[in-house]
Amino acid sequence: MTKKKILIGIGGLITIGIITGTLFFGRHIFFPQKSAQTKGEESITPTPKVDLLTWDDPAGFSFQYPKGLEVNAHEEDTVNYAHVELTNPEYKGSIVIWGKDTTATTIAQWLKNEKSLKDAVSIDTTLGGNEAKKVALKGPKIKQIIATLDEDILVMIEMDLEAQKFWQQVGDMIAGSFTFTNSQKENATDNASSGEEPPAAADEEESVE
Repeated sequence: MTKKKILIGIGGLITIGIITGTLFFGRHIFFPQKSAQTKGEESITPTPKVDLLTWDDPAGFSFQYPKGLEVNAHEEDTVNYAHVELTNPEYKGSIVIWGKDTTATTIAQWLKNEKSLKDAVSIDTTLGGNEAKKVALKGPKIKQIIATLDEDILVMIEMDLEAQKFWQQVGDMIAGSFTFTNSQKENATDNASSGEEPPAAADEEESVE
């Protein structure tokens, strides 16, 4: 009689174990955890939208830049064709777009003659559809320059990358949207040629009745 009770007890424990295991594993099959992701799925963080403004410069170029930057056109600079400085009080560094006179006839010649860039690393690129050079300076400040020739005007995007990630993104955005229009020299020539012609001399002959 005692053996029978023991066997019944063991059988009951086995049955309870089977039922418990079935309920435990079945719960994961029929009620998967919400946090579990299907294989191959990844969490995608949306890229924030950046509001862009357009700068049209009298020197004959335009570009886009993120809203929130401070822009100084340095109107006191009467030597260069363009001197546009972009800054942000939250990030150290800046970007300056220059328009300068040069005697170089190619951008490669300009780079070769520029002594301050003698030991800098440079690669070929384009700016506004023109052949350009991208130059990296490692010291004393990290800088990057993208330079090209618009006819006989040297146009440069000079990046002070003290806050490197931020200004690199801004600089790439400016360079990617950069376009050329009429140069300042062309505008000056057009303005000079658009003056009114002096009136034709009046016919001094009078009809005699």
